[in-house]
Amino acid sequence: MRSFYFFIIVLSSCNTSKYLVSNTGFPKAPDYKYMKNWIASPKDEISLPANHFDTLNDFKPKVDVFYLYPTVYNSGYNGNFWNANVEDPEHLRRVKDLALGNQASIFSGITNVYAPLYRQLFYDGLVYHNSSKILTEIALDPDLSKDFKIYRDEIFSNKTLEYFTYENNKLRSYSKEAYDVAYSDIKRAFLKYLELENNGKHFIIAAHSQGSMHASRLIKDIIIPNKDLKDKLLLAYLVGVPVADNFSTLPPCKDPDQIKCFLSWNTFGDNINPYDNEYYQNIVASNPVTFDQTVETTDLSSHKGILMPNIVQMFKYQVMKLPVGNFKLKKPNKISVKSDRGSLQLKQIDIPWMKLFKMDSYHSADYNLFWLNVRENLHYRLTNYFSQ
Repeated sequence: MRSFYFFIIVLSSCNTSKYLVSNTGFPKAPDYKYMKNWIASPKDEISLPANHFDTLNDFKPKVDVFYLYPTVYNSGYNGNFWNANVEDPEHLRRVKDLALGNQASIFSGITNVYAPLYRQLFYDGLVYHNSSKILTEIALDPDLSKDFKIYRDEIFSNKTLEYFTYENNKLRSYSKEAYDVAYSDIKRAFLKYLELENNGKHFIIAAHSQGSMHASRLIKDIIIPNKDLKDKLLLAYLVGVPVADNFSTLPPCKDPDQIKCFLSWNTFGDNINPYDNEYYQNIVASNPVTFDQTVETTDLSSHKGILMPNIVQMFKYQVMKLPVGNFKLKKPNKISVKSDRGSLQLKQIDIPWMKLFKMDSYHSADYNLFWLNVRENLHYRLTNYFSQ
């Protein structure tokens, strides 16, 4: 999960350490009636890429996006909180630089974007929350672990399997409590958004990684059981985690103009599929290039470009700790993908230096790789829906 190419490694939303410590409590809960606890809102609109301008229709009077950012908090060690402090300037900087510009900017200008700050669980704590008896069995079984190389490399990172097993049993209760704290923030933020900001509009749920985990729970717990909310939900982007086709009334999107459905993809290298096994059933892998599930492998000509920083921006972020500014869209017609049994695979990368840094997982770039394809498809879906 700590992958993509060297520029995304530098700006990665996922990181690890060699050890964990016990839970030390929780930071102060944000009050969502105050806009200071929203990292994005119509009053603080997200900028588009520096070299991008479009005249796509504005659906702001009709549609909002409720966006949940991925894990950017990595500091739950040495007595620190397991959950992020939303008032910490470093946390705010990481959310803006790693999440808003890379991901939520897709929706900016087409819809209103509301993004609550939340006390997310730090990365290694999230790993422990996601761990299970099955994963422990995989880790300790030589035959299974051979087939689950990606999970072994990602989940156990620098830890030995023995240490993982011990810590897995010891700390899972801490991580569950901290995870529930993060979700409680998101639930309260969504309900406050409905109370103060929605004003009867349709809405879209968009998220990545940890954000998608909380978004899936929100959809099942709050949205689907409520007929009015279910009718107002147009789309859900549940990207960066394996999401199964098990929402009772929300199917996966299969066509590029479909509404009232969800999209989900996890980007891997060619022929890498960690979900093709008995432990994962019905995992959805949307095609974020054509959005047509009947297309097995996309053409290079269908890809519209990658959103990426330059060397100066990487230096400003990593060394100088300064805002990086807007990224640029580059390298159109350079990537083809295939949706294969729950895995979105990069079949062809027609960029020499990216071939050199080819990786198994491109988790951090799930949105960056397809930024303009996703944006234009969203506009296409909304145009068709509201013209009926």
